[in-house]
Amino acid sequence: MKCMTLAVVATLLLLSAGVAQAAKKNDVFVPGKPLAEQIQRIEGEMGDGKTYAELKLEDRSRVREALGRMRITLERFPDESGIPAVAKTDLFNDQQIVNTLLTQAREDSRLICRREKATGSNFAVTQCLTLAQRERNKNDAQQRMNNAQRVGNFDNF
Repeated sequence: MKCMTLAVVATLLLLSAGVAQAAKKNDVFVPGKPLAEQIQRIEGEMGDGKTYAELKLEDRSRVREALGRMRITLERFPDESGIPAVAKTDLFNDQQIVNTLLTQAREDSRLICRREKATGSNFAVTQCLTLAQRERNKNDAQQRMNNAQRVGNFDNF
């Protein structure tokens, strides 16, 4: 019985470690690498127009402001080990802002392709849209249907 309990506990620990590792993999900032290099990489990815294409203008400016504050802190304290506690806290908070906004934008920018057959046709067509585009299309269709049901006008379809 003890052996069985120990095996179950060990399995759960291994599974939880795998989940924790997967969660860390999605972070924008990689621990152990110099922050200045990571800031340059993030700014390059934001400028390429692909990686964070679905990032809203407001969120894009918040990320740029946070990266600017981080860059200023790193210029004031070139040795990362010599950063005071208050500045480290501010740096960590800015990292969290950047991680949160860019992780969500990366998920929204993910391209999803589906093969669909048009009504009355056996010919399958591949349709590729980002997650955010699919969400917008779904919301627009729902809004049009609600308006049509409320007004009774189905001409706009």
